[in-house]
Amino acid sequence: MEIVLNILKFAIGLGILILSSDFLIESSVRLASLFRLTPLFIGSILIGFGTSAPEAGIGIIAAFKDRTEIALGNVIGSNITNIGLVLGLCSFLRALDVERSFFKREFPFLLFSIFLLYFLSLDSVLGILDGIIFLGCLLIFLFFSYLRSKNEYKEKEDIELKRFFKNLNSKWLVSLIFLFSLLGVIWGANLMINSGVKLAKSFNINTWVIAVSAFAIGTSLPELATSLSATFKRVHSISVGNIVGSNIFNILFILGIASLITPIKVELSTLKFEFFWLFVFTLSLFLPQITHKKITRIQGLFLFLFYINFLVFLFFK
Repeated sequence: MEIVLNILKFAIGLGILILSSDFLIESSVRLASLFRLTPLFIGSILIGFGTSAPEAGIGIIAAFKDRTEIALGNVIGSNITNIGLVLGLCSFLRALDVERSFFKREFPFLLFSIFLLYFLSLDSVLGILDGIIFLGCLLIFLFFSYLRSKNEYKEKEDIELKRFFKNLNSKWLVSLIFLFSLLGVIWGANLMINSGVKLAKSFNINTWVIAVSAFAIGTSLPELATSLSATFKRVHSISVGNIVGSNIFNILFILGIASLITPIKVELSTLKFEFFWLFVFTLSLFLPQITHKKITRIQGLFLFLFYINFLVFLFFK
């Protein structure tokens, strides 16, 4: 009976996370439109960060509960899931065009973020100083992304929104919806963590494996929904930018905040296994540079199958 109750709580928490994240994304996009920002900025910054709200909720609440293995595992697992599962499925359904600027700006910074995480993890702990470094790098990225977006804004660019948000012109009201959505994300995250840890104990599964797989897939559902929607609407800058922005945010913001709350222990096996897969999946984003600035359907299938392969190795590990 207790297992069924925990599964129900986990599902309810995930539902609250996804619903709140949807409102968070819509309000973020509307705010960006009101402040005249470009779709690429919306995709890589606002939507990318907005769809990472579930991961942020999980990571920060886990840090307060001193479950740092969930915070770190969910970030690494979500970054791998975003590329292998989300981007893999989107590009398999429809080949994605990749903007030239992606290889000059967003991709190098994502790669830098991963190398930074790996370097700071070599002493087996992410502490307060590491958190400050993460957040400092994030602020630099946001500042230059904002400046570039203002310079590249075009009036004709528009993103599809629900009718309610499309007709909403009050910055204050949209901001209020944004804040309430954020509270919903935190509430849902708290439910997921409490029930997820109990389920792991009930089934005698390591909480790290749960964090890298179940938590990662669950919290990546907003990225999947957003990128699929953008793919079918042929707004490819959102599809790709959402994933890249989300992955940057996962590392620099979530681990930055979490490590300020409590030190995060990094196992040697994580540096050898999970980090290896994270590097491989991230470097695979460089493939469009070779194939005429496109992520082809074959490459999408390859990413998806590679992700399934990762999950198999994870559970056997």
